[in-house]
Amino acid sequence: MLVACSDDSSAPSPNAVRSAIHDDLGHILRETKAAADASTLNLPTGSAFGFATSLLGSSSSSGIATRMLAAAAEDSDGAFDPDAMLDQLEHELFTDANHLGDGVYRVPASLVCTQAVYDETTGTTTEAVDPDCASQLDKMQLRIRVADDGDGVRFFVQIDANHDEPLSLLLSHDKLAVTLNLDDASAAMTAIAPLVGESAPNAALSGSITGTLEVLGAAHAQVALDFDRAISIKLAGEGVSLDGPDALRLASAAARVLTVDLDGGAPKASLGLGLGATSAHIPGDDLSAATDLALGGATLNAVFEDGALQLTNVSLGNTTTTVSVGGQTAMSIDLNPDAGRAFAATITADPATGDETVVVSPRFDLRTQIDHALLGDEAPVYDVTRVLVDGSLRADALTGQIEVLAGTFSMTTNPSSYGFSATIGQCVQQTENYDDTTFTSYTTYSVGACQ
Repeated sequence: MLVACSDDSSAPSPNAVRSAIHDDLGHILRETKAAADASTLNLPTGSAFGFATSLLGSSSSSGIATRMLAAAAEDSDGAFDPDAMLDQLEHELFTDANHLGDGVYRVPASLVCTQAVYDETTGTTTEAVDPDCASQLDKMQLRIRVADDGDGVRFFVQIDANHDEPLSLLLSHDKLAVTLNLDDASAAMTAIAPLVGESAPNAALSGSITGTLEVLGAAHAQVALDFDRAISIKLAGEGVSLDGPDALRLASAAARVLTVDLDGGAPKASLGLGLGATSAHIPGDDLSAATDLALGGATLNAVFEDGALQLTNVSLGNTTTTVSVGGQTAMSIDLNPDAGRAFAATITADPATGDETVVVSPRFDLRTQIDHALLGDEAPVYDVTRVLVDGSLRADALTGQIEVLAGTFSMTTNPSSYGFSATIGQCVQQTENYDDTTFTSYTTYSVGACQ
């Protein structure tokens, strides 16, 4: 926690800043790592359900893959080192030498412009500051301003001679919140451009994004991402209308986009996804090549506890997801269009065999249509147009086959000869194929008795 302040009551001393980083940020990073390591241990891979969704990517050269389970957790495999990060902040950034007064710190080139240099004569590699990078850094006047903020400290990233502050961080003993103000980022881009020999960008950015990392207890942490204000990003060439067909545009509604709760003491992990309506326009060489994305939203609630992964409210919004090229629909995706456009699933793993079971409700019905000519790619051997799981499946860890435990499991293709339909008691197996004439790899599926 903070222990001292400078004469300026709003600016903590360098010692106080380093203390906050060492004690508070250190506490947050270590508890978060402990929570992640313990809460996601033995998380099911979702292989049974993954097999079903991977069918959509197995046949198409355009890669229409939809793995909706993979976001439940990310294995850091111990690579993240909190102490190394803290050491760098304390001893390379927030030093007495870098302090310019009133809580403002310069960002040294040694921190951001260091690169590896290989000496061919000696065969050794050393680190040196890239002079071009250092020059541009100096022109940008990149600095960090630190101010007291109640029970913690707030860090502001300053850019350009106007000291625009598009990025701020709030640090308390149990919470780190990072906010990006896109309106200020747009002003900073305009100010920086001439300093680095570029013309001012033709851009308009608005909205606010906040990422939060909060410690809720011992080995218990929560991560959240919010679009505090609706996001709008527009970019175009000089003299081009930002609202015209030749501008790049991205828009997404205000929303609590992501929440991840990691409780290593339970152990339990949960994830909530709540992306709002999102659209994008990507200009092409001409109007006929412009690409547009329309996504009604994306939601997912996932809880992993006692060896089971429970998914609820898995949805792609209340409308068909489309990708259009030149104003014509090139790809469409529908999830459970006849069953409320959402589904739930429970995935469990047998600790003895590694076999995994998935039960879906009311069903998993994913339908896609694709026009390869509009996308400008080569049509594959076949396209998957529908994957339907109505019941439950079990994935055999040894053989890779998928057994239908209840209901049905089917895949519809174009041409239709590559599809399959399996019912209770049957197993689906896959075979990898390679066509020497077309130099194409593809997968075929067979249904039969379980081995």
